[in-house]
Amino acid sequence: MCSSLFSIFFWILLKNNRKRRHRRTLADTYVDEDIPLDSDIADVACTHLHVAILMKDGKLAIRRVDEEDGIPRILDSEESTILVTTSTSIFLCNQKGILKVMEEGEEKKRIPFPWPVKIVEAVGGHDHVIFRDSQGNLFSMGTGTRGELGVGLVRRIDEPVHIEQLAGIRISKVSCGGWHTVVLTEAGDAYTWGWNRYGQLGKNKASTEVYPVLIDPAEEFSVSEEDIDDVTTTEHTTTVTIGHAHFVMGSDDERINEFELK
Repeated sequence: MCSSLFSIFFWILLKNNRKRRHRRTLADTYVDEDIPLDSDIADVACTHLHVAILMKDGKLAIRRVDEEDGIPRILDSEESTILVTTSTSIFLCNQKGILKVMEEGEEKKRIPFPWPVKIVEAVGGHDHVIFRDSQGNLFSMGTGTRGELGVGLVRRIDEPVHIEQLAGIRISKVSCGGWHTVVLTEAGDAYTWGWNRYGQLGKNKASTEVYPVLIDPAEEFSVSEEDIDDVTTTEHTTTVTIGHAHFVMGSDDERINEFELK
């Protein structure tokens, strides 16, 4: 889906490759500027309604996918910016905090971290985001009704909070499914939390794990090697890589109900 949205967006960029008047959502002024088609792309991310392209020159281009002749909004991001999205929201993140990209006509919203940090990774699920700083600490924000924030069962948190249960454990990678999260530590361990409706958290786990729980390779996969090399996720699965072997927990093929429309 991401690739098709990307293609649609750049077709619109090519079609409108001339000077136009754009609304800078993160500023209070209107400016005339070209859309730089030859700029290097730093990152691409999608919500259900938008495709966002972060350029290496610091500009962010955003367009709604349901507007066939819409003009992309161009705004300036800041140095060392990380682009991350959920299903409905777009965020830019750097050392100064998080900047939520609001809809046209709304004010910008800057969200601070609990203390000054250097964020090196940000990953989003359906409606939650996990941030990792340079020291391996984790922070979470968003909806927490399925335990996806890792800080207990909460309805919603609109500012990042430290996941204290992993304090002192250096995290090297974060991966988010729809409503669950898996992280890899520098020591080769993996922790997971969130919704376990499809078994994506592994065996002998609760239907919802609201705090990080350790993945035990011997228990889960009956292997003697305990060091985990990588973790990845899809909406309802977790894949754990140990050496050249890949072990999948959960399934994206589960039927929602037991009947079909004829």
